[in-house]
Amino acid sequence: MTDPGTPFAVLRSAAARLRALHGRAVVVKLGGSAMEVPAVTRGTLEAVVTLHHLGMRLALVHGGGKPIDRAMAAAGIEPVKVQGRRYTDDTTLEIVVRVLSELNAGVVAQLEALGGSATGYTDRDSFPISGDRLRLPGLDLQPIDLGRVGQIARIVLDDFEADLERDRRIPVVPSLAVDDDGGWLNVNADSVASGVAGALGAESVLFLTDTPGVLKDRHDPKSLLPKLTVAECRELIATGVIDGGMIPKVEACFEALTAGANRAVILDGRDPHALLAEFLGEPGGTEVVP
Repeated sequence: MTDPGTPFAVLRSAAARLRALHGRAVVVKLGGSAMEVPAVTRGTLEAVVTLHHLGMRLALVHGGGKPIDRAMAAAGIEPVKVQGRRYTDDTTLEIVVRVLSELNAGVVAQLEALGGSATGYTDRDSFPISGDRLRLPGLDLQPIDLGRVGQIARIVLDDFEADLERDRRIPVVPSLAVDDDGGWLNVNADSVASGVAGALGAESVLFLTDTPGVLKDRHDPKSLLPKLTVAECRELIATGVIDGGMIPKVEACFEALTAGANRAVILDGRDPHALLAEFLGEPGGTEVVP
């Protein structure tokens, strides 16, 4: 008699979860090692293709911070950050758009090579995200000009829906928006992922980063907090447990939930199997819920 051991239990659990998620939209924000380390990138995109073939409706969003920094350095331009955001003049914007377009084409090509079917979004005339110039409040209450940095104003997902539903393709979207004059704007990639997830009414948005998730003790990976509510996150921020670079990651989760996603998860993008494990019933990282 076959022993119904752990592998079978895991398979049954995974099958049940995938059936429950069949046809549901999920947004994956690629970042950190998931974009920078070839072996990790391949493993992550293999998981995307596998899940896509199993019936999940996946959309990918990506930025390109480190490659943009390298391209600027090659051009002899020193990046300028204002309150954590890249000041984007016309010269910087040209580099940002070029690098993001190249990265977008690369992700699409890798997905296709792995047996997937994907559409890249880099055509300004049909780009699905419209934006406005972002102004940050200054200490003197005067707005801080960030140049060609934007915030999302509108997302039109007609083409997305066609890709996801009719043509069964994976949309791949860079962290850009188009203003009312038809010019590009540089937008925070987490904000784009959150906005797309909300517009799709996504089951979840997954942020792949170079951190295991929210830790109760940042020096102890075993202190991972697997699930938090927004209220619990705010309390951990107030008490200093969540601090530094983890704050904007958690705030991106808040933004996604406010936009309309059901759940948001910070996953360790250094693990090439993290994405697949999330859907096969062995989740890691930190899930943030309302």
